[in-house]
Amino acid sequence: MTNLIHFIRLLQRNLKWMFALAILTSVVVFWFTRNTPKEYQSETEIFTGITSGLSIENVDGGKTDFFASNNAFDNLINIIQSRQTLQEVGMRLLANHLMVKEPSLEVISQESFDQLNEWINAETRAKLVVAGDTEATYQNILTWYKNEFYADAVGMVFNSGASPYSYKSIKNITVMRVQNSDLLRISYLWTDPAIAQQTLEILNHVFIRMVADIKVAQTNDIVAYFRKQVSMANDRLSVAEEKLKIFKTENRVINYGEQTKSIAMMKEYMEDEYQKEIAALASEEAAVRKLEKQLSVNKEMLKYSENLLSKRQTLADINSKIAVLEVYLNDEETLSNLRNEAAKLKAEMSNDLLSRMEYSRTTEGVPVNRILEEWLDNTLALDRTKARIKVYENRKVYFNDLYDEFSVIGSTIGKIEREISIEEKNYLELLHSLNLALMRMSSETLASDGLQVTVAPFFPLSPLPSKRMLLVMLSFILTFALPFVWAVAKDLLDLSIKSGVRLAKFSGAPHIGSLPQERLVTSLKSVDADKFTSQYLRLIWSKIESQKGAGEKKPFVVNLVSLRKTEGKSYAAAKLSQELQKQGLHVYSLTTGEGGYEVNQKLSQVTKLEELTSEPLNEYDVVLVEIPALIDEPYSKNLLKTSHANIVVTWA
Repeated sequence: MTNLIHFIRLLQRNLKWMFALAILTSVVVFWFTRNTPKEYQSETEIFTGITSGLSIENVDGGKTDFFASNNAFDNLINIIQSRQTLQEVGMRLLANHLMVKEPSLEVISQESFDQLNEWINAETRAKLVVAGDTEATYQNILTWYKNEFYADAVGMVFNSGASPYSYKSIKNITVMRVQNSDLLRISYLWTDPAIAQQTLEILNHVFIRMVADIKVAQTNDIVAYFRKQVSMANDRLSVAEEKLKIFKTENRVINYGEQTKSIAMMKEYMEDEYQKEIAALASEEAAVRKLEKQLSVNKEMLKYSENLLSKRQTLADINSKIAVLEVYLNDEETLSNLRNEAAKLKAEMSNDLLSRMEYSRTTEGVPVNRILEEWLDNTLALDRTKARIKVYENRKVYFNDLYDEFSVIGSTIGKIEREISIEEKNYLELLHSLNLALMRMSSETLASDGLQVTVAPFFPLSPLPSKRMLLVMLSFILTFALPFVWAVAKDLLDLSIKSGVRLAKFSGAPHIGSLPQERLVTSLKSVDADKFTSQYLRLIWSKIESQKGAGEKKPFVVNLVSLRKTEGKSYAAAKLSQELQKQGLHVYSLTTGEGGYEVNQKLSQVTKLEELTSEPLNEYDVVLVEIPALIDEPYSKNLLKTSHANIVVTWA
């Protein structure tokens, strides 16, 4: 409560200055805003399709991630507010205005046209303008801006806040998302309504084009990278396939799996036939041995029959050829001829044997002709079997060599096919990534094309309400409040004593009273100064006198103490002495310096008050003793201990 009263008093003391400063500031603002130009506002809205629009990646129009959509809107807003976008808008607006020969309400006002002619003289205009070609004019302006960036004309047109073509002016556009929709609302204020409208129209075209360029450029590099990688992967795959083709051609491999399967089947069949022939050979050899044993008598005659042996050798050769043809070639015509020839030789050998041994018999009495026929048949079968076994043995060697060859071919083909498989998977993966990149590029292109101007910039017919009175009111309020805020801050930061209450708070000692300056008391017309002074001095003395015990002898000694010089001890002692004398008390004031006691180093050794003066103190009711400044000069501690009251005096 005390602090509140303190601040109210502080406000009361500064109130007249606050009102004076506020009124003066309001008048100044009112005067300087008398010629403030009127402002016109135009607006436009653009549909983005970020959250509800369709795309190649989101054909069902599903929900979009909240953070992703916010990020997309932030990107669009930042593109609109970027320096590059707004500078291009300003240059294209200037190009449009340079093409105009006379001002008009729809394009540029007379005032703006005159201002433009001041900034760009006829010579510069002739250098920049290309008749009938706004785009070429824009390119000339861009070149002029880059080449003469530090020229005064360029600075006035593109760097001045008063120019509608400068970034400083156009950056004041307001861009905001319309609630939670897909719409962006853009508004712009300018003193010329035509310029406000045209700035937004150009901004829409530049913004939509820049979004398309950024999104397509984003994916073009990715698409180009994957195109290159797909081409390289395709080349590696083609090389691997060509390598397999050459290897199969050189090794005469059409279908390795089928060929190995066929070879395995043929080898298995050959093994079966070979084993059969081995068994047949053993059987036929046993039969021949048995027959030859029976023919042991006539054996020598048969052995030396050259004609019969020659025919037998010829027949053996024919059987060998037949065996080769049956295993390898299977030529039916040749086989038929050889078989006929073999049958003919067999018949001739049989006739020869019969004619030679017609009446002969074996040792057991069996007719020789029958045994000879059996011997001939078994001998021929034995030769034929041996021939077939020899062919099968050669065939086994052939199959073993073929197996060795195909095992190497198989491992090589497997290695090449694995290489082809890896390259093919890599190619397909890169092709898939390329398709995704192409789809993303198409989606980005469609998305940028999906930016549609739903509300075209309109021509503002009436200006916005003036902010002049608002500025005057704000200036009054601010200049009224600022001095008080300054006074409060200064008061809070000021750690000086200021009042007896603050002194009691800082020191912890009781506050017995404050002596106001005389000019403050005498300035109060409605107050009797003498009466008021007597009242507060009596109040102070009553608090001092409360320290006096009952029955104490005279005098009542009161020490007036201060930390530093010139704090007001002498003034307080004189005022208090006068008031006590008015009350009929006999008062003695003991001061320092001239008329009082001397302040020196011996003062600290004084134990009694009588050592400082020859005055009979016991004849006085009250003795007011002025103690030297405690910080600056020596003093007697004994006097402070033996006195009835020690009063600290300080200036506030």
